[in-house]
Amino acid sequence: MFKKILISYAFALSFISFIFSTGVLLKMNRLHRNSKIQYVMYIGTNDKDTYTQIIPTETAKEIVNNTCLNYFDGYTIQDARGVWKDEAGKTTGENSIICYFDDADASKIHAAADEIIKKLNQSTILIEKNVIQMEYYTGDKKK
Repeated sequence: MFKKILISYAFALSFISFIFSTGVLLKMNRLHRNSKIQYVMYIGTNDKDTYTQIIPTETAKEIVNNTCLNYFDGYTIQDARGVWKDEAGKTTGENSIICYFDDADASKIHAAADEIIKKLNQSTILIEKNVIQMEYYTGDKKK
């Protein structure tokens, strides 16, 4: 009798587990469908050799914008301020430019970054690669 109860209990748990995992898998599949890769470039404006800003921010932004237009159909560009401690422990700040690229090709990201590094005389550009959930919302169609 105890063995039958144990088998029934195990079967019920297996069935509940199956139902739960199927629902979770379906939800994960829906989320995956809307997943896209977003690259984010963080571009400083201080010259790598002098540690000061030689190119004015608006000019640097034009350089970044014109370079990105050669590689991408669309992106978002934003002004920022970056702060860090250098090798000597000195706090340094600089005007920065952030660019967001949704569903872009990695080789184009790196090619654009290579150009920007040369044009703005940078040591590096920080590039983030993020998996995001996104949609292009066009409004409520019911109204």
